[in-house]
Amino acid sequence: MPAQTPEYSQCEKPTIERLTSKGWHYKRGIEVLENEKEPLLTSRLKRALMRINNISEDEANEVINILKITPSGVEGSRKMLHYIKEGVPLKDKEDNTIKTVQLIDYENLNNNEFLVANQVGYPFKTKIPDIVLYINGIPLVIIECKRLKKSWKKAYKQIKGYEKEMPELFKYVQFGVGIGDRVVYFPIVPWLKDVPVYEWKGESFDDLDNLAELLTPSTILDILRYFIFYRENKGVFTKVLPRYMQYRAVGKVVERAVSYAKGEIKRNKGLIWHWQGSGKTLTMIFSAYKIKRLLGNPTIFFVVDRRELEEQLAGELKAVGLSFEVISSIKGLKEVLMHSDGKRGIFITLIHKFREEELREVKEALEKVSKRRKTIMNRRDVIAFIDEGHRTQYGELASTMRTILKNASFFAFTGTPISKKERDTYATFGYDDEPYLDRYFIIDSIADGFTVKIAYQARLEERVHLKKDYLEAFLSSKLEEIPEEYRGRVKEELRKKLDMIKLLLKNPKRIDVIAEDIARHYQENVNPFKAMVVAVDREACVLYKRALDNILPKEYSEVVMTFNQNDPEIVEKYHDELKERFQNKSDEEIREEIVTAFKNKEHPKILIVTEMLLTGFDAPILQTMYLDKPLKEHRLLQAIARTNRPFFKNGENIKAFGLIVDYVGVFKDLKKALEIYDERDIKGVAYDVDKIKKELRSKINEAMKFFEGVVVSDDREVIMEAVKLLFQNNTWEEFQKLYKEIRYYYKLLKEDRWEFRDTFSWLTEVYYAYNSKINGLDPEIEQKMDEFLSEALKFIHETVDVGRIKSEFPIIELDEEFLKKVMKKTHKERAFYDLLFAVRHYINTHKGPITEDLVEQVESIIDRWKKRKEDIERLYEEILGVAQTIQEREKERKALNLSELEYSLVTVLKRHVRSDTQKLIGDIKDLLKETERFRFSRWQEKADVVSDVSRATMLFLVRRYQGRIDNIIKARDEVLEVLKRWS
Repeated sequence: MPAQTPEYSQCEKPTIERLTSKGWHYKRGIEVLENEKEPLLTSRLKRALMRINNISEDEANEVINILKITPSGVEGSRKMLHYIKEGVPLKDKEDNTIKTVQLIDYENLNNNEFLVANQVGYPFKTKIPDIVLYINGIPLVIIECKRLKKSWKKAYKQIKGYEKEMPELFKYVQFGVGIGDRVVYFPIVPWLKDVPVYEWKGESFDDLDNLAELLTPSTILDILRYFIFYRENKGVFTKVLPRYMQYRAVGKVVERAVSYAKGEIKRNKGLIWHWQGSGKTLTMIFSAYKIKRLLGNPTIFFVVDRRELEEQLAGELKAVGLSFEVISSIKGLKEVLMHSDGKRGIFITLIHKFREEELREVKEALEKVSKRRKTIMNRRDVIAFIDEGHRTQYGELASTMRTILKNASFFAFTGTPISKKERDTYATFGYDDEPYLDRYFIIDSIADGFTVKIAYQARLEERVHLKKDYLEAFLSSKLEEIPEEYRGRVKEELRKKLDMIKLLLKNPKRIDVIAEDIARHYQENVNPFKAMVVAVDREACVLYKRALDNILPKEYSEVVMTFNQNDPEIVEKYHDELKERFQNKSDEEIREEIVTAFKNKEHPKILIVTEMLLTGFDAPILQTMYLDKPLKEHRLLQAIARTNRPFFKNGENIKAFGLIVDYVGVFKDLKKALEIYDERDIKGVAYDVDKIKKELRSKINEAMKFFEGVVVSDDREVIMEAVKLLFQNNTWEEFQKLYKEIRYYYKLLKEDRWEFRDTFSWLTEVYYAYNSKINGLDPEIEQKMDEFLSEALKFIHETVDVGRIKSEFPIIELDEEFLKKVMKKTHKERAFYDLLFAVRHYINTHKGPITEDLVEQVESIIDRWKKRKEDIERLYEEILGVAQTIQEREKERKALNLSELEYSLVTVLKRHVRSDTQKLIGDIKDLLKETERFRFSRWQEKADVVSDVSRATMLFLVRRYQGRIDNIIKARDEVLEVLKRWS
């Protein structure tokens, strides 16, 4: 008897008991099977069809016949799932119209029959599934039971065997359950040898209780309707089922979005924090699909920040058969926003299309129209899903998007949220009492087998690791968060820092040493899995490719990166070779071919990258990452997570762990990267927007008091008047400090900045114009040296027309041509201003012996001008004299063919030594050679090095001028100051 077997007592009986407690009705298989050759329980199905759809018996029989003649196999199974979800189309014989007959009543749970039967002898007495779940007579779930000490794999393989032996049964069945030492569920895809298996985690210690939660009638109907899809990838169809954390998160997102759209609640945002590899893209798709079905015809945006993510998401939506539109241009975005009350449907767009200057007119038009009718701005059934929500949701682009989609719901999906004052994913998408809507982190993912552990190994530490101070300088640069359109400017600005590191990391000898180690390690420890080398930049990628080609077969490795017009010669040459090898295919086609081969073919075995594929790249066969690029915090976590996907063979994961081999010394920063996700970091971090706006309003009002009487506009004359007021009233320092506070609050606000935008823009123009006119700083350089670099750069570039400032407030060179132009001017006041600003700029940037005797005179002129003690013409003549003195000294320097440093040193020595000028020139060049070894970058900041230079200078002066120098200590000090000044 079945009751006496361990399978029955340990699995079959308790499973049935749990299901009946959830609302399933139990019958023995012998009681329900009507025909051993027919898997449908036709009598039960017929009654259900007539009850649910109010149709005749003949029509019900016709629907059943349609189901029976639907073939097994790929197309038949896809069609059957469509029938289960959407119903069966049936022609009405009276009026020839098509009506849809529902197989399941999804709206009224109690209108369906939920039947669990065991030992159903279809179609052979010797092949009897343990448990079948029927909904309205349709077999939808198969459960195979094993005793507790048996592996779940036996149950899994048994059902896979049933698929081949009972094709008519399995064209209806949507997923299987294998019970043994574990309880797993998996999609039914008869044409695939293996499919992924999942566990449904719940509150109970006993996995059978958790399984019963999955199979509760309301849950299983929900999954059938909204969560099961066939997915096509390169002509092969697989089936998508939800994982438990996806189902949980979707439930929360949908509940909030739908309730908010219906006006039932006020909360309209949430952060879904799911670790890399847990299927965030599908979670978004499930959410979008269900919301669309529940709300009828909403507008749903998928917002991404990279082109490859846009393509990846479009591919996923297409693969599961959902209709969508990619917004390919700003014009297309405007059409979606302005179409009637906003175009309906599912849309994918890059965040970078929400440029304020491009959408200003759209925003203003929507604000006007929204006062009298419904628009996308005031509709609540607008939902934005933000992919990788930690990256680009804090600047002007996000602010513009949120201002236009003012009443939308916003849901951010990220595996690596950030908790910092200026970039806080929790504050942007969470609430004080709810930092995240749903969380699924590393430990959960590894425990569930959705990802594998990541192991770390530092290699060649003494020989090739990056020095700590260089590493910290690099990590602070935050380049990864900058959108690609700004990244070039930021890199240029940080050139000195980066070059220092890159020169170290790109040393060909160093790369040869590492490449040799990689080749040996790969062959001994990784093969037949695959690997990735992460190099510091694109040149380093090519160097690694060349080095590996000298050790391994050339087909072993490929580089995946972008190519630009003005690439270095080494990159350009490699690009030419690549084009020739791939028969002149486009760069995009070549990349796709390489990545596809890496995933599916024997070669290449090693991918070499620098930025591409570090996020969003999913290749289970990737087991090892050789890391030779400094990364930090969430960027580091994202990169190493490329190795954490399990690799299944015969239904079992055969990849024990992902391995990170560290050649750059990042390993020691991993703990810090994980610590940023401590619970303490996500409590009490949300900001009160009203308080920030109040503070910003107050600061701006205070700043505008500096310019009383000035009518704000972008005209050059107005900005010059504002600059003059700051200079005349000696209020620059005070204004500068206040402006930086304003900029901080403006950046912190994140959303709804429109009230302050114009005034902030004008104050920014004045701030940078003053720097250009008075302090002589190039606005772009000043911007890039700003402490708010990575975050502020995005909105500063959009707010300030740097090109206009540079052309209208140029940095003036005090040469002969400029003096001639000034002297020709008839308007003496304008000529005086031009000369004064030019002289002040020169003295500020050429402090030293050339100008020190002029500083006091210039300050006196400025003081008398501010106090109006003398008429402007007399002051003009005096400042003209100063300018001519400077110009004469510059002419002398150029005639002697000396650098500013050399000329300054000659000037100093002339004060203390009686000697021929040419002899002094020879002496100072010898001095510079003798001290050159000490004067590396920023030497003047190190006391011990300054002492070395001071000692060398003193010895030089004693050796050359002993007995001929008036004050050797003073001369030494002045020479040292010049060396430090021009370091």
